[in-house]
Amino acid sequence: MTIPALGFGTAAIKGRVSHRQGADALERAYVAGVRHFDTARSYGWGAAEGVVGNFIRRHPRGDIRLVTKCGILPVDHSPLLSLSKSIARTIIALAPGLRSHVRRVASTETFRPTHTYDVDEMVKSLRTSLHELGLSYIDDLLLHNFGADKPGVEEIVEWFKVLQLSGVIRRFGFSVEGDLRAGLDFLARRDLLDGAIVQAPVSQTLLALPAEWRNVAFIAHSPFTFLSKQAANGEKSQAFRDLFLRLRDACRCEAVVCAMYDPAHLTQNVAVWRSCAETSVE
Repeated sequence: MTIPALGFGTAAIKGRVSHRQGADALERAYVAGVRHFDTARSYGWGAAEGVVGNFIRRHPRGDIRLVTKCGILPVDHSPLLSLSKSIARTIIALAPGLRSHVRRVASTETFRPTHTYDVDEMVKSLRTSLHELGLSYIDDLLLHNFGADKPGVEEIVEWFKVLQLSGVIRRFGFSVEGDLRAGLDFLARRDLLDGAIVQAPVSQTLLALPAEWRNVAFIAHSPFTFLSKQAANGEKSQAFRDLFLRLRDACRCEAVVCAMYDPAHLTQNVAVWRSCAETSVE
């Protein structure tokens, strides 16, 4: 079986990670061999895609697989937002123990993004994404934080298919952060999974998918959050390499996305990924 690609997650860029730190990390990842990059219209309070776009312009477009998302709209840019982000990064750098407090402030109404299933809003969101990324097409466009309890998903998929036929996107899919089995059941009942890809955090559910879901393409993210929870729950310790191989065998996993802003962390992850690829070849 083919080993999943190692993906770079950009959610922290222009949030807890500055423009320069994010740009440098993207470049390091590319040099190390990473070609899958994951972003979203809402990341970095709407500013992450611009950093990713500047990075992509420096490299052959065909080398990069770019995943972005629509459905969560960032708050409007303002001097207050820019100042608040700068102060938050400084606080975290000087006092890491206050990270949870900063997150609570960031989740207040002033800074909270808006969830929408309105196709007109999605159109504007995608137009902005293409502009910020400097791209004429997106490899994978996902509905961000899909929920089975929200009406309107059928209309969004119809729009996705029009985009696909016109060449604006290569493929569409769903970012499922809640109950994965319930999300898959909902999408399958409405025949919305055909040709789609599903992005979800690493979980026991993903690692133990029944045979009926083995043909669905997945992107897994947050592997280290999963491993940390396992350790906190007193479960048997598991190495990232073992988890990578389990994902390869458990589902049709195309990529495993991590946040790799620390050079040492990137080096370790790339080494694991290459080791797994060599194992798969053997």
